[in-house]
Amino acid sequence: MMEFWENESERLRFLHWIEADTAWSVVKDTDLTYLMKREGAYAKAVTFISKGEAKLSEALAARFPELLPKVTAVHPTEPWFIMEEIAGKPLREEPNEAQYKTALQAYARLQQQMSRDVDVMVQMGIPDRRPSILKDEIRRYLPEMCAGLDSEKRAAVLALQEELSMMCEELESGIPMSVDHGDLHGGNIFWQSKTNTPCILDWGDATVTHPFFSVRVFWNALFDLLPEEEDRLWMQKIEVMRAVYLQEWHDIAPQEVLERHLTIAEELGCVYRAISWHVYITKNRRNQKDSSDKPAQWLSLLLEYRELVHDDVGN
Repeated sequence: MMEFWENESERLRFLHWIEADTAWSVVKDTDLTYLMKREGAYAKAVTFISKGEAKLSEALAARFPELLPKVTAVHPTEPWFIMEEIAGKPLREEPNEAQYKTALQAYARLQQQMSRDVDVMVQMGIPDRRPSILKDEIRRYLPEMCAGLDSEKRAAVLALQEELSMMCEELESGIPMSVDHGDLHGGNIFWQSKTNTPCILDWGDATVTHPFFSVRVFWNALFDLLPEEEDRLWMQKIEVMRAVYLQEWHDIAPQEVLERHLTIAEELGCVYRAISWHVYITKNRRNQKDSSDKPAQWLSLLLEYRELVHDDVGN
């Protein structure tokens, strides 16, 4: 499937809209994103996979100006937008635990406020993947996603299908639905040196769902804080960040509910991410081989993480 920026006449239409001249340069050109930069600004075009990104970014930036780059223009019909340049560096370039904590706290507060606007976000084109919908997705897609696993892992994942469905049912109430960034890692969170605050960008994978699914990618990003990839140390970082994140939700639900939902989200979130790649991204991109292995990776992580949690509790 050819994207618009691979079609010269359509690419020129985008360039005309952003009033491009020699000051603009291409910094990213994939089958998912076309990103241009000039001094002080970025112009971004995405595929229909991320059709709600422009409007969501604009709305969030207006509501949380300290947490997102200002969006200065959004095309009325195309998934194109222009935003201000970010004065800072990605967290992963210079990992700092205090900054990761601050970013997670600020993100939790954003989620709580956006829980009032789930219908508005869906109208923007943000996929609705609340737990009841996720339950249906698991029933429909889990068997075919397991094709990328060896026979032992395939059997282990399929044996969990009923438990995963029950997890979805448990997450349907108790904590309000909100936005999940979908790719909350240290490359998409910048630290703004002037204000000494985080800035979160790249909302193209955002969905409306249980807010705690956001921790699944963020927990993986905690490896940035370790001198080496060692599971025991990683679990220790997760334990610290669990407390940081849940503290921001203490007025929303009882502590036992928060802890239970987070425990479920850490595991069910692996399946949620596998389906994200399988259904919402890979099947709709030209270069499918670039991400066709992602579902199997996330399902394998589910099995590995369950073992780690079991070992952690046992110790």
